[in-house]
Amino acid sequence: MTGKIGKADESLTLFQEMTEKGYAPNLIAYNTMIQALANNRMVDKTIFLFSKMVENNCRPNGFTFSVILNVLVAEGQLGRLDEVVEVSNKFMNKSIYAYLVRTLSKLGHASEAHRLFCNMWSFHDEGDRDAYMSMLESLCDAGKTTEALDLLSKIHEKRISTDTVMYNTVLSALGKLKKTSDLHDLYEKMKQDGPSPDIFSYNILISSFGRAGRVEEAVKIFEELENSSCKPDIISFNSLINCLGKNGDIDEAHMRFKEMREEGLSPDVVTYSTLIECFGKTDKVEMACRLFDEMLAEGCSPNIVTYNILLDCLERSGRTAEAVDLYAKLKQQGLTPDSITYAVLERLQSGSHQKVRVRRKNPITGWVVSPLR
Repeated sequence: MTGKIGKADESLTLFQEMTEKGYAPNLIAYNTMIQALANNRMVDKTIFLFSKMVENNCRPNGFTFSVILNVLVAEGQLGRLDEVVEVSNKFMNKSIYAYLVRTLSKLGHASEAHRLFCNMWSFHDEGDRDAYMSMLESLCDAGKTTEALDLLSKIHEKRISTDTVMYNTVLSALGKLKKTSDLHDLYEKMKQDGPSPDIFSYNILISSFGRAGRVEEAVKIFEELENSSCKPDIISFNSLINCLGKNGDIDEAHMRFKEMREEGLSPDVVTYSTLIECFGKTDKVEMACRLFDEMLAEGCSPNIVTYNILLDCLERSGRTAEAVDLYAKLKQQGLTPDSITYAVLERLQSGSHQKVRVRRKNPITGWVVSPLR
């Protein structure tokens, strides 16, 4: 009880006196005392008592390790986890390793998780699937794609079968870093050795190649998707339209938009916003306005990004009255203007129709759409 109210030193002294008199604490007693020390951030004494626990052949459980891990993280002494693992080596099993790897990964300590994971790899013939997935995600989140690819290639050695979720995790990380060569090789490996790409794999690939400006590869992946057991969905088309439009092939982007509708898919706010920006960037104002009207007629509600794109387009072409009317419509819809909206309004009021200006990325399409001067 004294441990709970902060008198951890007194509790530890009493605990030691009891053990010296022959009392053999059980798991609950050790965990209670270790938690009291950890709550008081007494790292040295927490590890000391933990070592005594192991020395007395009392097996730690997941709670024991979680308490110790939490205090090490809180006190910035995560490097001492190796000491804890070494002390408890005879009791370390696959589930404890897996728990520590998962927790470290979730806390963002990729390097520590990877080091511990390598220990688990060395000492156990079979792996823990959750631990492997956590490690893979942690490496990818940290941008360590070389290590992630290496892990993915060796997972089968621990009798764990790979699946599309694992591959998609690595594909996504490679795409974000624009590592198109590795992206292409991993995709080919999936096709050759399995698991077969699913719709998420194809969408990641189309988006990733498009982001890197590799239009031909993006189109090729899309066509392979069309000929696969999967079929393109709204995200597939949006990614392809974005890729084509961003790289200047407006006619092809518009054709894919029509193809999408022919396939029975309804364009969403991302589709319309993307294509409106395609035409807006090339000063095809009439087409941009026509698409906006079509969007409304189809019951697809524009968001603030859509309005900003078209406002920018109208302002740049000198169509001030239409821009003012569009702003009124934005307000009627109940949308809140943002900094980009106000920047366009400022230009409208000043009569400045600059063609060259600093532009920021559209959060939906990834294109530059900000009309800031």
